[in-house]
Amino acid sequence: MQSADLNILQQALAALKAGQPAQAGAWLAHLSPAGQGHPDSLYLAALASDGLGRLEAAEQCFVAAIDRAPGNAGYLNSFALFLQRAERLEEAVVMLRRAVAAHPRHAEAWRNLALILMDRQLHDEADAALAQAEALEPDHPQCLATRGSLAHFLGNTAAANRALRRAVALHPHDSDAQLRLARALSQQTAYAEALAAVQAAPGLPDDPALAAQIGDTLVDAGRLDQAIAQYRALLQRWPDYHPVLSALAFLLPQATEVAGLPKAEQRDIALAPFAAALARPAGIALWQAAIAAANGLGDGQRLLDWAARAEADTGLLPAWRVARLTGLRLLGRHEDALTEARAEQSRFPQEGAFANHRAWLALLLRQLDECEQAALVATRQIPREQTAWALLATLWRMRDDPRANWLLDHERLVMTADLALPRGWASLPAFLADLQAVLEARHHMLAAPPEQTLRGGTQTQGELFAATDPVLIAFREALRQTVETALSGLSPQAGHPFLGRLTGRIRFAGSWSVRLAGQGFHVNHVHPSGWLSSAFYVALPPEVGVDGDAGKLVFGVPDAALGLDLPPARIITPVPGRLAIFPSYAWHGTVPFQSRQPRLTAAFDAVPV
Repeated sequence: MQSADLNILQQALAALKAGQPAQAGAWLAHLSPAGQGHPDSLYLAALASDGLGRLEAAEQCFVAAIDRAPGNAGYLNSFALFLQRAERLEEAVVMLRRAVAAHPRHAEAWRNLALILMDRQLHDEADAALAQAEALEPDHPQCLATRGSLAHFLGNTAAANRALRRAVALHPHDSDAQLRLARALSQQTAYAEALAAVQAAPGLPDDPALAAQIGDTLVDAGRLDQAIAQYRALLQRWPDYHPVLSALAFLLPQATEVAGLPKAEQRDIALAPFAAALARPAGIALWQAAIAAANGLGDGQRLLDWAARAEADTGLLPAWRVARLTGLRLLGRHEDALTEARAEQSRFPQEGAFANHRAWLALLLRQLDECEQAALVATRQIPREQTAWALLATLWRMRDDPRANWLLDHERLVMTADLALPRGWASLPAFLADLQAVLEARHHMLAAPPEQTLRGGTQTQGELFAATDPVLIAFREALRQTVETALSGLSPQAGHPFLGRLTGRIRFAGSWSVRLAGQGFHVNHVHPSGWLSSAFYVALPPEVGVDGDAGKLVFGVPDAALGLDLPPARIITPVPGRLAIFPSYAWHGTVPFQSRQPRLTAAFDAVPV
């Protein structure tokens, strides 16, 4: 490679390390033709494209770099992390196994392999990979963290805490080690110990992540006013720290301060810190966080304004145009949105989000042929995103197309099952009583999360199954057994979005609990990031199941915003101790009920292992 090209690569690498992917890309554009084909150039181009959200281009560059240097463990390791973020865990494992085969002493690849195997709940394989990393770097903080995480997941809190405390003792100035210990303690409901662990960290005065963890722990403990005060104090010093800006934006509408105000006032208060931060020069990450918050709070006008400003600041990116389309939809400007969705799909033909928007808008405007065309494009480009499959199921049902039943046979693919009795309990009612007590203690909020589908209730914070409460661990394992038994009655079917991914085993990809009050309900929705979804009934008001359809789970009725008058395809009557299991692209919602007693459920998404 020419010396001029080497200098350009150094400048591009420096820009990436400084968090400036656009600048890195600009440097790489100056490479000579020969330099652009060098594997190092392709690798840096992959990192720059990834940083800009250009995922298709990033993957192409990763693949090209690896083709030219197939034994480069660093390339393979980075590509695996890219695949992991895209939830393509099987492919990520393949890349990491190639990395450690090419370079058996690449400890980072062994650690990442252990983490992904653990995420896939292949615990024995994860343990073996971690042992390889520990043999190379036994006291590396990431090794200790992974050992702690593995023990934590398996419910061995003593072993988890030993590993995490050792990481802190050996690396007292490693903020990540302090954070991992504090988060684990908080998930164990040891809130006082979690706060003490953060407050003892040497880096606390000058590390916003540690200061944020104090607020996060206070939220977990249900001390919401103190959490809000902590977040606001942090923003006085670091006003652009987007993780806390996001946390505060989503917390405020659920907490005492603004939960009772009209939606527009809630949004103004919740997004005010973002607005102040955006008055100063902002990078891509801050714009992304701000737009995600405006989207979650349903503020269409801010989405339009902020998307335009983000594009003016950082250049044209697909994410900004997707945000604009969402803003137009929220404001009811559907014809304008469809016109723009067509243009953006032509501009960014590989970005499935535009096809998704176009399909949804075309269905709303009754452009049925266009809806089908766009939805089919989306299912090819982003086959694991569930929205387009839901739209196709609706469209084909409207047209009496036999593919509707192929895609979503509500009698066969929407299943119910009674929970397998968790180990350690004599009866299911006894377990449900213990589970109810544990879940009730985790409902701290006063209102529903603004970005979620429940109305008139509350939802637990964070990942329910990350907790180490023995009741929740037993619940998690009983659910896994119950779901896998139910799935054993289905057969794989190539090309099917649900049955085509059937392996017989699952891992949980999201878990939470919902408590609905009288007149509470879920709007009709799907789970875009799931594969299999479920609702488990813990405790029900006496009116549910006897007062008409009150409190029942309804399938096949689309999002009300689409304005379609489709009757339910199936209605399930909840029963305590029973779960409903269904493809994540199945429209589902609940019927409001009137009672003085709440309706308590646990829910999760799962993907195949």
